[in-house]
Amino acid sequence: MNRLAFYALLGSGAYLVLLWSPHILGSHCCLTVEILIYTLPGLLVCLAYRSRVVTAKEYRLEIILIISILLLGVLNTFLSDNPVKSGNSMRTFLLTGILALWTAMFLLTDQRRRERFDWFCSGCLAVIAAGEITIYLIRGAYAAGVLQTFVLHAIPLGSMVILLSTGPVRLVFSKMWSGKSAGWLLVLAGGMLIFLTHKRGTWIVLAAMLLVSLIYLGRRKRYLIFAMLLVIALILPLRARQMIARLDPNVPRYDSIYQRLELYPFAFHIWKAHPFMGIGLRSFTHDRYLKDYRQWNKDVQEFPQAVAKLQTLDNMALTGLVELGTIITLFYLGLVSLIGFRYVKKVRSDAASTPMEWYRLLVLIGFACHSLTYDSLLFPPVNWLFHVQLGIMAGYYASERIRS
Repeated sequence: MNRLAFYALLGSGAYLVLLWSPHILGSHCCLTVEILIYTLPGLLVCLAYRSRVVTAKEYRLEIILIISILLLGVLNTFLSDNPVKSGNSMRTFLLTGILALWTAMFLLTDQRRRERFDWFCSGCLAVIAAGEITIYLIRGAYAAGVLQTFVLHAIPLGSMVILLSTGPVRLVFSKMWSGKSAGWLLVLAGGMLIFLTHKRGTWIVLAAMLLVSLIYLGRRKRYLIFAMLLVIALILPLRARQMIARLDPNVPRYDSIYQRLELYPFAFHIWKAHPFMGIGLRSFTHDRYLKDYRQWNKDVQEFPQAVAKLQTLDNMALTGLVELGTIITLFYLGLVSLIGFRYVKKVRSDAASTPMEWYRLLVLIGFACHSLTYDSLLFPPVNWLFHVQLGIMAGYYASERIRS
């Protein structure tokens, strides 16, 4: 049953990562079948572990936080400005994210299964890169739907490449020449895909990951590296302020930057109205709060029209605080922080740990940075990949006490 649950988890992931898109199979799959695909691995884990799925001592805090998030998610839906729309979004978020984490932390507790999951990531990245690049070459850079086949937008496509990169990196670290060659080929394909998206946010994330890597690799000179980063951290705000001052709001591409900046005070305005339980996940009611909002920057053109059209804050942290509310957001951040802290502690104390374990942490740091540029966890494939990777980290910490 345990093995069946593991392969069901990979099958659920294959659907979400490769087939979920309406351009492929998503529009032809009814809601009942989708819910079965999302929940089957969790149901099989319940059959395999029975009461331990809620009583396991090694996961006591994680389970308490997960159950709290599930219950608060239901409450958030009932209190939403639009319960019907929020219900659909909350169901998808919980089933493809929180439930996937709960399942993965029981199933992915040994090295062999972590390797198989990374091979699965390699296969998915190969399919996505081949498919997207082929369509790009055939249809051209500016054709409708290019780089949107699997995840509907170029920005989450960059996140998917980052989250799937544990696969090729695993191959690069392998001892076999064929594995190393395949790994570097996939790294090249993923890099090419990110280049074709032309998204600055993704490049900034890759730069941040590179900086963290340098800190890890240069631990003997870490004080020098930290000093350099401190200088950069002091210079960047000044430089950014100078660049913003030179932006002309009459230029459309500059106006969009001003609109993004205006979203921060606007998000605070909405948050003050519903600070604890939020307005509901994807309730699409942001425009309701424009009537008593005093625009922070009067030069931003057509901000109300942009809010009414997009209905997004383009930042997962803001979305969490405004739509999910402070309580759920704090519980969720507590869950992620707990898993991350325990994982780092275990990797540092484990003499058998390899650079692969540190790279998995680096991937999640990069994803967290990328999530500040769009609503990352509202895309089911991205949501699933992130939470399963998080489940692997939780399972790694508990690997001495729970065996598959």
